[in-house]
Formats: sequence, structure tokens, C-alpha cells
Amino acid sequence: MKNYIQRIIRLFAASDPDKKVTGEIHQWLLDQEHTEEKETALHDLWNETEGKVDQTTWDSLASVYTKVGANSGGRHQPRIRFAYYAAAIALLIVSVSVTFQMTKQHFTETPLIENITPDGRLSTLRLPDGSIVETNSGSILLYPEKFKGETRTVYLIGEANFKVKKNTGQPFIVRSGTMAVTALGTEFNVAAYPEENEMIATLIHGKIKVECDNGKESYIVTPGQQVTYHKSTGKSKLAEANIEDVTAWQKGMYVFRGVTMSAILNELERRYAVTFQYNANLFNDDKFNFRFREKSTLEDILNIMQEVVGGFNHELKGNICYIKRDAKK
Repeated sequence: MKNYIQRIIRLFAASDPDKKVTGEIHQWLLDQEHTEEKETALHDLWNETEGKVDQTTWDSLASVYTKVGANSGGRHQPRIRFAYYAAAIALLIVSVSVTFQMTKQHFTETPLIENITPDGRLSTLRLPDGSIVETNSGSILLYPEKFKGETRTVYLIGEANFKVKKNTGQPFIVRSGTMAVTALGTEFNVAAYPEENEMIATLIHGKIKVECDNGKESYIVTPGQQVTYHKSTGKSKLAEANIEDVTAWQKGMYVFRGVTMSAILNELERRYAVTFQYNANLFNDDKFNFRFREKSTLEDILNIMQEVVGGFNHELKGNICYIKRDAKK
């Protein structure tokens, strides 16, 4: 694993990816706003690689750190902190090390393209093979400039809907963490945000194979079914899915069924580009059902939730929303 991490970081240090996208990543990472939240997120992302960092890797990290132009004169620049920043940049640009290990593709021979969908937006793109991908807010899709070798492999952080161009001789694979979805020609949805405990692959039509926990569990999925993998327990299951609910985000709608308030707020953060600040114990592990129409404003949604759930109030200041316990309850 150490060698793969070195390859990823060195590749970024020696590469010249799209300036606009790279600049946006660097700007976000180095901006002082929401520093604590970003450090926590990057810490988790770094831990997902399960890599052991030796001196050689640190040297490569330093190369990346220098390349992004980070200012070493700040108040807090501990060694481990800049590792999270540098490693996260490399991981976001060039994908995680397990992708190299599992696919055995030589991405160093083919430039990688990164499509970043900011919070509050949706995007649609056409891949080199003609496949169409719609990505949800706060998602990152990494794919090669040209698909070479035996498979067409992409890496997803977030949520996306894939309409795959049929090519039986070159299966299409979507990797996200320890989950892999393989298709020949089909349409499916993958939801795999790093901050969520569940990773979900849903088949709309066609046929897919879903592997969880790096291949320890495998499912052949038919239309209308979905595989859910729980990161915390390592367990997965196959069940029937509500396709209308799964694809509602593509129409700008919001459907929540049996989910925690923290999961709902995570989704609203991505869709409205805001940050929620609240006590994690405020809602416990209670589950809720909500369905909001297209073009609903954040204020409308929060007012409805406040009325239905009760026990809290909210105050929106700029891009920060404070949620507090209602003293009257």
C-alpha cells in the first residue's frame, strides 16, 4: 500500500492537471474558512487509504505541499496537518491507492480528468466512451482521458447516475471506497459520500454486478434492486428500491425515507452550499421521512422540518445555519 500512495502523490507532483479545477481545489484547501471542518474531512479521507507513511512518502508529501504553494508561516502547521492537505489533494486528483491495486491499470500512461461538482450544483458530462454521467452536489468523478486496457474504470466520491455505453469487451467499473459496480451497458445510480455510513448502488435498467468490502461480498443486481453497504459494520444487503426516490435528485427534488437528521442536514449542506452548526445529540438517532418539491428554498425546508419534528429552531446567517434546541419545548 505504501508504494501505491507514493505513486499517487508523485504522479500529482509531476503532473499538470487542468488548471481551473486544480486551482479550485487548492483555493478551497488553503482558504482559512471552515478550517476545522476541512481538517476533519481530510483526516478521514487520509485514514481511508490505510497507508503507512515512511520518510520517502513524507518527502513526496513535501513536494506536493510545495507545489500547491501553501504558506508555512501560519499559526498552526504541524507535520500531520499538512499531510492531510497534501494527501487529500493527491487522492482527489489521482484517485485512491486501492484503485491502482484493484484495477492494475497504468493511469500514469493516460492523463486523468477530474470533474468536480460544487455544493449547490448538479452537472452532466460525457465520458470518452460516450457514457453519460449526471453528478450530484459535492461530488467528484475521476476518469482517464482515454479508456485503455480490459476495463473502463472511474472513481466516484459522492453520488452520480451513470448511463453506460454498451461494450461487452470492456466492462464499465465504478469504484468508490471498498465498493465496485461493474456494468456492460446499463443505467444505475451510486451514492457514496465519504461522510455517510451507507454506500448504495441502485440499478435502473440493464444488469450490474456489485462487489462490497473489496470483493468479499458480491451481488448480481436486476432492475429495481439496490445493494446497500454499511461502512461501520462491513455488512451489505440486496433489497428492492424505489427508483423514483433514488433518481429524485436529478429533478431537483429531495426525498428522505427513514434517515437520521444528520444525514438530511448533510444532504442539505451539499445542495444549498451551507454549513450547519448544531449539537449532535439534539436529534439522537431518530429516523424521519420527508419529501420536498423541486425549487424548494432552504428556508422553506427548514421551516417544514421545524414544524414537523419540533424541539428546535434555526437561524441562517450567510452560508452558516445555526440549529439550537427550542427553549420553549
